[in-house]
Amino acid sequence: MRLSVCVLLVTLALCCKQANGLACPIVVTESLEFLDMAPALYKFSLQKFNPPSENVDAKLKVKECTDKMSTSDRNQIKLVLVSNHADKCERPL
Repeated sequence: MRLSVCVLLVTLALCCKQANGLACPIVVTESLEFLDMAPALYKFSLQKFNPPSENVDAKLKVKECTDKMSTSDRNQIKLVLVSNHADKCERPL
């Protein structure tokens, strides 16, 4: 088992393209909605993905925890999301 994991990691390192840390815009938008919206609005927002109800319930349970974070902590997360995304998107074509 250990050898197969090592072989897999080496194969991925040699054969795959280098990834960047740029999140796609929908992920940034979804993360910002998760941090900002009230639970009822966020539940409605999730319907665009047509998720199973148990997934929605799980996401809302996690949201209950993040809603208990301080506003300054949530603002720091939002700042990192937006600034990191904006920095990487401002490349010339």
